[in-house]
This record gives sequence, structure tokens and C-alpha cells, in this order.
Amino acid sequence: MKISPRIAAIIGAGAAVATLLSSCSGSTAPADTSSGEPQRGGSLTFAFNTEAQSVDPATCAIGVGMHPCQAIYGALMYYNLETREFEPGMAESFTTEDGKTWTLSLRPNLTFTDGTPFDAEAVAFNWNRILDPAQLSRGAAVARTLRWEVVDPRTLRLVSEEVNYQLPLALTEDLAFIGSPAAITGKGADYGSSPVGAGPFTLTSWARGTEMTLDRNPGYWDQPRPYVDRLVIKTIPADDQRFNALQAGELDVMAVTLEKYADRAESAGMNVVTAEMLGGTGFRMSSRGKLADHELRTAIDKLVDNEQIMNAVYPGEAVATGFTPENSPLHSAGASWPARDVSGAQALVDGYRARNGGADVELRLNISAGSPVLTQVGELLQAQLQQVNGLKLDIEPLDGSAYAAALNSGNYDLIIASVGGAHPDNLYKVFHTEGASNGAGLSDPAVDEALDLSRASGDPVVVDDAYRSAIERIVAASTYRFWRHAEVSLLSPDDVHDVRPAYQYWFRPDLAWIG
Repeated sequence: MKISPRIAAIIGAGAAVATLLSSCSGSTAPADTSSGEPQRGGSLTFAFNTEAQSVDPATCAIGVGMHPCQAIYGALMYYNLETREFEPGMAESFTTEDGKTWTLSLRPNLTFTDGTPFDAEAVAFNWNRILDPAQLSRGAAVARTLRWEVVDPRTLRLVSEEVNYQLPLALTEDLAFIGSPAAITGKGADYGSSPVGAGPFTLTSWARGTEMTLDRNPGYWDQPRPYVDRLVIKTIPADDQRFNALQAGELDVMAVTLEKYADRAESAGMNVVTAEMLGGTGFRMSSRGKLADHELRTAIDKLVDNEQIMNAVYPGEAVATGFTPENSPLHSAGASWPARDVSGAQALVDGYRARNGGADVELRLNISAGSPVLTQVGELLQAQLQQVNGLKLDIEPLDGSAYAAALNSGNYDLIIASVGGAHPDNLYKVFHTEGASNGAGLSDPAVDEALDLSRASGDPVVVDDAYRSAIERIVAASTYRFWRHAEVSLLSPDDVHDVRPAYQYWFRPDLAWIG
């Protein structure tokens, strides 16, 4: 199965009351009728090339931290990549009439695994904790724009500072995960190693850098889910190693971005689910320090050779010529990458050096450690950028936690990273001046204006136009460059069913089953 979600706003207008999420049913995913009825039991092992930085609900919405957190806490809401709609999670509904005042209704009778109630007070406790500067929570950026009050044990009323029809996305990521207030308060600093949620699984053990083991929560609200008794999350940096482990029966699900592995899995009779994401495989560029100079960033943009990288690292795959593929509803000819121009780049670098004392420009590229593919990409970029005189690029690999810290804090010059996710409101988080994930420090009034409009309007035509304008300006700002449109494949043997993509490089383990 191939999932190809449109990169477009899914929020529609045309009604006085916009009900963005509402469901009273217990199940949100259709049964896989081609595979028969789901079977209970067994252990499911998943692997990716890096591990989570945290399983604390205040800080786990960073990179792959959402993987184990979704398993431990569930999420208030989910974004379905296939239908392009928000779905109920631990919340039963999330509604608004004007995009400014929202009502969040929780499912009835939710309890954490320590027996305490998962209620509106618990949600408020977790969101108040996110606001604590000591937590360094990415979710604080969105939480600061909201006021909330507990209406009754199952209901919260939220008021946004500004109209924001894209607010449901925050309840799938930054504000999605709710931990037991009693456990958070009682365990203090030890909570991160023994979290307590109400999700489909509980954390049993975590060997940092190697694997995490989670066991089925028998009290999960959505019985008989989860179907498997155990979930193991392994960290295996190299794609070849992960694929070999999958073929050897040591893994049940593998996330990968290279098409060649999806092709091999398909040829071997395995299941392949592919989801398109926003943005692509490339690097973010700081707008601080030396790189606050737009001409220097433009010089780097002019030196990148997408075709060389694709031919060497991703042979046979399509080269990204701009921010969005031609079949995207957000495609714009004005969002194409600048033409490769070494002499033009040299002139810009010379101009920067002349304005800044004449010294060589020394920059650092951060990559995730242990990945041969990223190492090869880094070396190609190093050679491309150093074709001009006076520009030096050092490569610094970082392990999982250090990499996530650098990306979140903005402590980099260039860093291999994607936008993340499939919903276009992620553009706001990464590129708006006030964006929660704007570690690069970009502050462009035209980008901000367009992204503000994408939240303020309930008209999908206006929203799409705003996203196109923002994307054109992001490209012009030379702050993010990629050579391959983002695509994630989940590979699994033919006895593993209902592997549904969620977030980036992840799936819904509560829906998957073996049989």
C-alpha cells in the first residue's frame, strides 16, 4: 500500500460551526479485511537509525521522541496521513466555532496505569508544566499562545490569542502527551526513567543507545487494542544492518527513507507502506552568526549540486528541483532552487570576506552519527562547498541525544534535517519567527505574514495560497535546502498487518498485529 497525502490544508470552511474533531466511537481505524480479523499476542520489534531523547511528556515531542511517547501516553489526537484528517485519540472531540475558542472533550473513564484519573485536571497539569522554563519544552511556544480552564472532569475550554484553525495539530504533537500528575510529582527527577501514562503500552526497560522494551497496557481504553503483548524499539544506525535484521526475522517493522530498500522488500514479498512528508532530505541553515548574512547563505545555496548527491547516494530516485513536487497542490514555480553557480557563489563569498576582515569562512555541518548514507552526503556537501576559495566546511557527527539537542537549540551552522511531518502547519513551527522548532533563528516578515494567514483563515483556498507564498519566501531566504522530497517507507513481513504511518518514521503500534 502506498499512502500519498496531499500537502495541503485539511481544514475546511463553509459552515458557521467548524467541527474539527468529533467521535463517540471507540475505534478510529478501519479493519484490514484483506488480512482477516486482528489476532492478539506476540511481540513486535521496530528499528530506526536513532533513538528518543526523552520520554517525558513535556519534552518528548522532539524528533523521534514521539515514537515511544505515543506508545506510553497515547495522543490526545492523531493526524491520519491517508485521509488527511484529524482523528480522536485520548480526546473524544476538539471543536470550535470561530478558530479562537475551542472545547476539548476527553473520553470517559480514562485512567493512568497507576490508577489515578486521566481527566481535565491532569491535562491542565501537564500543559502548565510545559510552560515551566525549566522543562525546556518545545511545546511552550504554542502553550504560551493559549489560555485554558477546566470546565468539568472531561472538558477543557481553550482560548487562543489569535484565530488558529490549525490548532488541532498541536494536540497531535507538542501538547499531545499526558502523564500522571501523581507520578510526575512523586518521582521527580526519576520520572523520565519510569514514566506513567494511559497509552497502549508501558515502559519496561530502556538500554540507552540499544533498545527500549514496552509491554501491553491491559487497562488501555481501546480494547482489544493493542493487539501485541510487547513492543521493542531498537536503535540500528545503518540501513543495511536494519534491512538484514528484517530479512533475518529479527525485526517486524523497519523505517527507511531510501527507495531501494522498499523495492527489495517488495520483491521479497514483504509489506511496504510509503508516506510522503513535507519538505525533503536536506539541511537547515542557521540565520545566526556568520550565516545571518543572506548573501553567504545564498552562496551556499548556489554551490549545492542536487543531481550529484542523488546520483551518488539515491541512484534512480527523482531529484527535487524545488520545495514541492510538481503534483503537489502547493507547487509553485517560484519555489524552485537557485541554479548551480560556482562563480556567482565565489563572488558572494569574496564579498562577505571583504566586509568581515578577510578571514576564511569556517562552518560546521552536523549529521546523525553512525549513518553511512548521511556520512556520504556530508562528504559530498563538503566537497561542493569547498569548490570556492575561502569557505571551509567541517563535518561533526552527533549521537541521538546530542543531535536532537543541537537541532532544538539551534546550535549549528548547517544540520541535516527535514521539516518533519506531513501537515503543512509544520512550516509555521520551523520557519515562523515564533515557531517552536525555529532553531535556525529565521525571522522574515514575509514568511511570518503568510504563515499567520494560514492559521487565521478557515478558507482552504486562502490557506493554500498562504502556504505557497510562505514556501516561495522560505526558498528565497536560503534557509533550507534539500535534494530529495521526503518519503518514508515502513517495511514488514507479510504476517505483520495494519502498519499505519504516524508522525515521521513511525507507525501506530496499537493498531498493528501479527498473524
